Amino acid sequence: MATSGESTIGVRAATDGDRISARDLISASTPRGRASLVLLRAGQGLLWVAYQGHGDREKLVGLLLATVQIDSDSEEPVGYIQELLVHPAYRRLGVAMHLLDAAERFFLEEQRFSQIYLATSPDNEAALRLYRSRGYTAYQVRLAKRRLDTPSDAAVPDREHDGP
Repeated sequence: MATSGESTIGVRAATDGDRISARDLISASTPRGRASLVLLRAGQGLLWVAYQGHGDREKLVGLLLATVQIDSDSEEPVGYIQELLVHPAYRRLGVAMHLLDAAERFFLEEQRFSQIYLATSPDNEAALRLYRSRGYTAYQVRLAKRRLDTPSDAAVPDREHDGP
């Protein structure tokens, strides 16, 4: 596991309490964050959390929220990483790598799915480096054009908080 100056950081499948606490890490100001919050409130999605400390002193420092989707081309189930967040104070400690380990183990090894998908902004260099280092490759390129009277966060998803 990752270690910070204080103690070891662990990763586990989320408890019901973790699902509630995880909401505090997700920004409701972005389209992706709002979608993730809907999933959590509805009890949907698979959630892994990174935590530091034990018992009453435990603190969530990262999360990975994923879903099972059906690939539109192959009609096969695939894992989809909806959200990967690491608290800024805990970045560059391997937390995102351990969260990805848990999701990849579940989807690729336990469920035997052939693929995991995710989306991130082409401007998020840290996330791109992380995902490429894990063997993720570009699968699709999506372009969008905004209607002039459309608010900037309505037409094109903001991926600012994806990744490490």
